Amino acid sequence: MITVIVIISLAILVLLHEFGHFITAKLFKMPVDEFGIGFPPRLFGKKLGKTLYSVNALPFGGFVKIYGETGEREKERENETGFNDQKAWRRIVVVLAGILMNFVLGWIVLSIVLMIGAPSHLVIAGVVPGSPAAAAGLSTGDAILRAENGGQTLSDPINVNTFVDLVKTNPDKNVTLEIGRGSATLNITIEKRIPAPQNQGELGVSLADTGFPAEPFFAALWDGLRETGSIIVLTFAGLYGLIVGLFTSGGAALQGVAGPVGIVFLASQVTSLGAVYLLQLMALISVNLAVLNLLPFPALDGGRALFIIIEKIKGSPVPRQLENWVNGIGFAALIILMVFITFHDLNHFLNWSI
Repeated sequence: MITVIVIISLAILVLLHEFGHFITAKLFKMPVDEFGIGFPPRLFGKKLGKTLYSVNALPFGGFVKIYGETGEREKERENETGFNDQKAWRRIVVVLAGILMNFVLGWIVLSIVLMIGAPSHLVIAGVVPGSPAAAAGLSTGDAILRAENGGQTLSDPINVNTFVDLVKTNPDKNVTLEIGRGSATLNITIEKRIPAPQNQGELGVSLADTGFPAEPFFAALWDGLRETGSIIVLTFAGLYGLIVGLFTSGGAALQGVAGPVGIVFLASQVTSLGAVYLLQLMALISVNLAVLNLLPFPALDGGRALFIIIEKIKGSPVPRQLENWVNGIGFAALIILMVFITFHDLNHFLNWSI
């Protein structure tokens, strides 16, 4: 069920991105041939005015076909003003409108999250390799719902300090934990290491308190905007580190990157903490999608905008064949990267041998 919810959520993010292109093209009176929900094969469609509104079989977002966008012109429509006949600034607005939609969506969802507030939980932020926690099968993202050691018991919500005190002050080596992981609840017993290694705890985990109180409407809007800005900055910093890492450490730089499979896994983890955390994750993904599409890379919206800017500077369009060739290479590179990340996700999150 969680997988279906995540797929639908991601599809909505992509569909709203495409709606940004669609609505701005309509505002600028550009002929939109088709606005599709999902990807072909087409299931059914209805033409309203000059636009075909279609529903397609593959539910992974949507697409917009603006007449003249590919440079090809139909003989019977030679006199019709197409996308490439528009002023450069209008084309750039249409190309970047999807990115703006993802930014705005991320801001709105984050603001809603702040208005709702989030329940408090104690979450495992990291597990030290070779530690008792690792041997017991604890994972990053697990929520500690109940802890018992030496006859003393803590129940959710638990904070970091009370949990650390429980583990450190009891001579009993066995710590029993009730763990929330996705929709599952696990009971795990861990044997403490006494004494603990230097700079490590008895269990070998790092912990984080989650949760925050609900905020008033206007405060949530402002803080949601600030949080969106922080995510943008952090995403750009992360991309810079990734690009530098690819040149310095090769594929190892992708170890911290998650693709669709990883997103589903992470969503299943955060959903165990409450639906509000799933909303928070979707907002984060929406802003990340916006930042990624803003990059001046072929086949991305930023790359398409760059070609229009180059056209404006040089005074003539970039040769269509060259643009298609560059975009084709860029698209192929993105597909290869996505396949690599998917295999990494399967191996890392699902422990598949690939």
